Amino acid sequence: MSPLTPMPEDLTGMIAFLHRCRWEYRLASRVLPDGTRLFTAVVWRPDPLGGSRKCRAADPVLALRMAVINARKARQRRHSRTGNA
Repeated sequence: MSPLTPMPEDLTGMIAFLHRCRWEYRLASRVLPDGTRLFTAVVWRPDPLGGSRKCRAADPVLALRMAVINARKARQRRHSRTGNA
């Protein structure tokens, strides 16, 4: 797996990071009954190795960061399974 690129701490920086690294993403939010906002993020690349599962967090940057980490792990695992390791 390639060395990890440091990820930004703010939302605009994180979105720029995703574009720069050629990740596609979906970020959605909803308000829970107690008034707390919950963000759901999914990150993927448009190729056969795909991307992450849904990651949920109270902070949008944290949700996107967890989705990128999850996607990197999933892609590495899928790449290893195809005999390309």
